Amino acid sequence: MLENIHSLNIKSASDLPLDKTFSLQLESLRGLSAIVVLFSHAFQAFIAPQDVTFYSIVRLLGQSAVMMFFILSGFLIGHSIQKNLLQNHTFSIRKYARQRFRRILPPFIFALCWMLLLYLLAPYCFATGSHDFELIPALMIRTAYDFSWVELLGSVFFVNEFLTPTLYANAPLWSLSYEVWFYVLAGLMAMWRYAFARAALVIVLIILSLLNLQFLVYFGVWLLAFAFSFDQVRRRLDVHALKIIQWIFGIFALCIAMYDAYQFFIIDQVKTYQANLFTLFNPCVGIVFAIFLLQLYQKQRTFTPFWVSSARFSYTLYVTHFPILLFIMGVFPQSYMHSIGLSIFSLTISMSICIAFAWLMAKFLEPQIKAIT
Repeated sequence: MLENIHSLNIKSASDLPLDKTFSLQLESLRGLSAIVVLFSHAFQAFIAPQDVTFYSIVRLLGQSAVMMFFILSGFLIGHSIQKNLLQNHTFSIRKYARQRFRRILPPFIFALCWMLLLYLLAPYCFATGSHDFELIPALMIRTAYDFSWVELLGSVFFVNEFLTPTLYANAPLWSLSYEVWFYVLAGLMAMWRYAFARAALVIVLIILSLLNLQFLVYFGVWLLAFAFSFDQVRRRLDVHALKIIQWIFGIFALCIAMYDAYQFFIIDQVKTYQANLFTLFNPCVGIVFAIFLLQLYQKQRTFTPFWVSSARFSYTLYVTHFPILLFIMGVFPQSYMHSIGLSIFSLTISMSICIAFAWLMAKFLEPQIKAIT
């Protein structure tokens, strides 16, 4: 695929169509994935301290949504690179970088500033009068609204999860760091004909993998979706074999989820929740999703688009919701939650606030973003 990426047998942009229905499906999946991540974190913030019955399932549901983000990204970046090659007769790294920066930076910079603002306000608004939350005898997603300047610096340069931890006050940024390096590696693949690009690709991939082996695993899944965007690859695929592979990895994911619940409830007895199984669960789910996306593209499966407009603020929602949830937790501590009904009400209101905020801010941060760019 890499050797042939510059010799695509296409004559115009119309030869790289994304069917309207398929585009709407992608938009819907992107928006709904962001909302699922929001639900997962809101559940951990407001429901889990009261009732942990579905805690394990909801955590894995959030992880699955992030993997859907990676799959959508891989497929769409592959499509975007092909359009770039077609329109410029060679790969324009400047255009590619400009598109990626325009997509990533405005919401990301805003999210960091927003997080810092809420951090400054926390001692004046939290029930504890500090950055700490009330201590309660149950699991919480965080014990304080806090971060370190090392974490902030690492996030600014997208080396969190490699050289520094991810921001304590904005956990979802772990995947954004991965995403940016996926873009870098994809750009180098697009310049495969150049020796320096091949060398840089190998060096960068080795360094990142040595720093964080999980990155290599997730990049493999992202690369699968990237490959599926190429007609040369799709023509060589065995449809029936893919269905079998999809079932196998789907069963693996289910077994891992069952063991994860067993570990949480029986082994750890609801005292702690470990993330050691994520690196096994996530790639299994990612492969299932990648094949599902290919099946949607080839119209072998159907998916009715739902709330397509949510894609317009999905990225802003993803990078801003976590600090908002933490702030609400500090202002309205768990001692205020006298029943599971009130906790569900808090979850609903908090999710609504996060969505409304992202919808409003995205008008300024994501005004011209389309799913296929």
